Amino acid sequence: MNDLTIKKFDPVKLFLVGACLILILFFFFDLSPRTSIAQSQVPFLGKPPLTEALFSKGEALYQKHCVSCHGALGAGDGEAAYLLYPKPRDFTRGEFRLVSTTDMTVRDEDLFKTITRGMPGSVMPPWEFLNERDRWGLVYYVRYLIELGMSEEKGEMTNERIEKGLLWDQKKKLATAQIDPEAIIKASQEPSVKEEGLTLGRELFVKACAACHGNMGRGDGRQIMKDSLGVPLKPRDLTAGIFKGASSPEELYCRIVGGLPGSPMPSYHGAFTEEQIWDLIHYVRTLPKPGAEERARLRRVKIVAHRAQETLTVDPLAGYWSNIEPVFVSVTPLWWRNDRIEGIEVRALHNGTQIAILLSWRDAAQDDSIIAPQSFSDGAALQFSMEEDPPFFAMGSSTSPVYIWHWKASWQKDVAEHVDVETAYPNTAIDWYPDQTNYEPGSPFETRDSKTEFHDPLFITGWGAGNPLSNPKKRRPAEEARAKGFGSLTIQIPKVGKADAKGVWQDEGWRVVFLRSMNASEKDALQFAVGKPMNIAFAVWDGFEKDRNGQKMVSIWDELTLEK
Repeated sequence: MNDLTIKKFDPVKLFLVGACLILILFFFFDLSPRTSIAQSQVPFLGKPPLTEALFSKGEALYQKHCVSCHGALGAGDGEAAYLLYPKPRDFTRGEFRLVSTTDMTVRDEDLFKTITRGMPGSVMPPWEFLNERDRWGLVYYVRYLIELGMSEEKGEMTNERIEKGLLWDQKKKLATAQIDPEAIIKASQEPSVKEEGLTLGRELFVKACAACHGNMGRGDGRQIMKDSLGVPLKPRDLTAGIFKGASSPEELYCRIVGGLPGSPMPSYHGAFTEEQIWDLIHYVRTLPKPGAEERARLRRVKIVAHRAQETLTVDPLAGYWSNIEPVFVSVTPLWWRNDRIEGIEVRALHNGTQIAILLSWRDAAQDDSIIAPQSFSDGAALQFSMEEDPPFFAMGSSTSPVYIWHWKASWQKDVAEHVDVETAYPNTAIDWYPDQTNYEPGSPFETRDSKTEFHDPLFITGWGAGNPLSNPKKRRPAEEARAKGFGSLTIQIPKVGKADAKGVWQDEGWRVVFLRSMNASEKDALQFAVGKPMNIAFAVWDGFEKDRNGQKMVSIWDELTLEK
């Protein structure tokens, strides 16, 4: 066999060589499985060390997801901040609500928890769909903004120096600033829950907490309060399950011992014994209604548009909807209030050419008229992004457009008959105007004969300018729009595939169907593909609560997939 010889391989040596080759491949090539953002939940054993690459990643994520609310330098002055209450946190003051220290300073671990789970009772969403390393990158960058702002406040750093840019060593020093380890709250061992302890906890609650939170914890105590910036605050309704952070024993321990810096909620460190603290915690945990806390949390959910055989319509009461299991999507008010719509139930269908999405939510009042100045309409909207990783879930950005389908109850009422002042007040006196096209001078004249549609559009400015919202001859109760950032909403009127919608109010709730063809003729219009996930978000308006424009309830980005 020429010069070749056959040798027997040692199986142990063969295994070691193979293992080494695999390690080399993993070090030099990216062989990790590809996962979606929602699946990237690889745990880390503690906080990763700061590197320039990790810091840059945190900065990029901040610019993409956080700057709209918190501002470029973390001063709480982003372009969306005026729409929000509670106001976005001003990092530069170093004053954070959720701390686990006795001196009210925030730890990196506190920041990580808040980024991960969000802040219930505000529009701050959870970012748990980001992998843990990316969230730590955000923590490092937020820490950098905190220390940068405080250094400028102390005169250690000038605005001119900041604008010129800092060297990496300077950034690293700020991003890794340490706090006093002696200030870290160390919870004692939690005792078991006993009936006697609950009784003592309630007595302590009435004595120490009821002045603000009310005797039953419903937030109906003292109502006129302000934070350290002078912004009005209201105490939390603890029965609604909306806690700052969470209701776990460990979290409540930190809230009671550490207080809520910048708010009227004081620290009770040294005021209560350990036994009293645990009695109070155990009682507070009995206050929320079952399931309330979970419903209040914004969580990214998956929605499947099931394959249908029949032609789809805008009828919200069509029989095929009863075969679809709804998906609950939590929503939160941009301007927080206790009386709110907690969430919506979503169902979706497609037949290969059409897609229909049904939204259902509780609403005790049917608000479909906007004639009176104090009247506002119920409404709902869907927002889509065709990108795998879209930016902040409000109105897109200059490089990442979003597509919006919008329905209003008042628009639907107008389709049947345009409702204007003369309809709401038929017996008022009114002048005859020369632009009225249906009037013969000298003939009898009644208020009802002066409907908007009988006037020349040239003199009805909104209608004459082509604003579809001012058109008295509206044929659809829905509009399709596109946005590339705040203030850029543009109504689209596609030639093919217009979005349509219909709502039905019954049993103190709305059922609204949005319907459109899956494809549109325009190249920049929203397109759907079977089997390919896309991002979807939801918004609802409650006219009774005077919701309008940016005052509404919203979800975060969820995932929509059309079944094959």
